[in-house]
Amino acid sequence: MATAAAAGKARCVTCGKEKSTVRCDGCSQPFSINHFGHHRQELDKQLGEIEVTRDLFRQTLTEQSTKPENQTLMKQINQWEEDSIAKIRRTANEARQLILKHTTKYLTETEIKLNTLTKELRESREENDFFETDLQRWYTQLIEMNNELVKPSSIRIQHGSTRLITTIRVNVSVSSHLLNLGMNAKWMQHGITVAGGNGEGYGNDQLSSPYSFYIDEDETMYIADFSNHRIVEWKRGAPNGEVVAGGNEAGHQDNQLNGPTSVMVDKVNDCFIISDFGNRRVIRWPRQNGTSGQTIISNITCFGLTMDNEGHLYTSDYEKHEVRRWKMGDTNGILVAGGNGQGNRTDQLSSP
Repeated sequence: MATAAAAGKARCVTCGKEKSTVRCDGCSQPFSINHFGHHRQELDKQLGEIEVTRDLFRQTLTEQSTKPENQTLMKQINQWEEDSIAKIRRTANEARQLILKHTTKYLTETEIKLNTLTKELRESREENDFFETDLQRWYTQLIEMNNELVKPSSIRIQHGSTRLITTIRVNVSVSSHLLNLGMNAKWMQHGITVAGGNGEGYGNDQLSSPYSFYIDEDETMYIADFSNHRIVEWKRGAPNGEVVAGGNEAGHQDNQLNGPTSVMVDKVNDCFIISDFGNRRVIRWPRQNGTSGQTIISNITCFGLTMDNEGHLYTSDYEKHEVRRWKMGDTNGILVAGGNGQGNRTDQLSSP
């Protein structure tokens, strides 16, 4: 906590006079005997301010735990519902349930983090063992928790559009609030197999050249099983998967796929969007009892696709060396990257 200065006198950082000093182990500054006591009083005052901030945050956490309807995200949904017509209320109710499901889990985890911080503050005060670096770290933790509570980074409201109404999405990043990697964090040397791992094959517990995958908020994986010409749903911890699209050998019929390279879930329309690379098309496939797909983009060698918050679909084109953005019903899409031939210039792409 404090270290006596070496033989001789040093200049006190407070008064600037040459005196016998004590060096603070936290800020490494020399203080005269009297001014070191004042320094400790100031640190104690700052600790008290952090404890007050902690108490205010606990009050906010308690209010949001007992009155989830007052959360900012819930108010956005309610306002959207008031401005919309009766036929979109079912979507609003589904969005509320999804937010409640994940914020309840997050609030419990935040309570645990706050209790851990409270214990550390109490022990540091009782032992009078804390420095400026500790105070800054505690204050930063409280600010980060408060910011995450007010506006969770793992949940956001996404607006899409259809011909008649504006709908909303609730997008929850999978376990993003659980991942807190320090600067010195290291990955495990040996990963855990979560899908496949039983050799190459066509069985429900096997994959063959899986090209990419999509993970939803329940940590269910949807895998583009390239060489098996199918999309496989693989729930967390399950010993095998379930075919949800394709799986009828390679072909160009509506119930077939040919080397799918990418898949994502469109929750608003409750369907899969699949890059059917071998058939040079992007298709929409219903999630509920879907037995066939509908081509929504033709004549495209698409390796990867994604969707933004507004419901626009983005596709890469391997042969045209470009990326396009599509609205529902578009026939051409809008060029957003590349499109200037294959090359390594900053305005070019090469087989994206």
